[in-house]
Amino acid sequence: MRLIQQEMAANQGIYPQNKGAVSLAEVARRAEMHPVTFHKPNYQELVEEVKAWLHELKSGAIVGTKRVHKELGTRVQEWKQLYNDLLESHQISETDLARTNIRLKELEDENRELRRKLSEATSLKVVPLRHKGD
Repeated sequence: MRLIQQEMAANQGIYPQNKGAVSLAEVARRAEMHPVTFHKPNYQELVEEVKAWLHELKSGAIVGTKRVHKELGTRVQEWKQLYNDLLESHQISETDLARTNIRLKELEDENRELRRKLSEATSLKVVPLRHKGD
């Protein structure tokens, strides 16, 4: 029973085997006992303990094939929504990156042109019109 609880805790409250159904027969199977064992009079006390544990387990966890399918369907929808949100965010980032790269190229071209003009202007010899002494 402890192993079943650990598996459920590791799987966010869903029993990962037997399509999510935990029953007296499943407990017997996991304990490697024959299911008929629980119907023998010598095991009545054990049966009551397991039934009480199952009742407690079912009140606080997602147990049963229909509930598990519904819960998994909900989780799948949540993951799909998260995926779509991330995809949209990624597409926006890619678009922003493309725009930024275009702007960077434009500014690099402009910078190159301004540097060329500056180097042309400084290469000219400038002669003063008047001498300082005149």
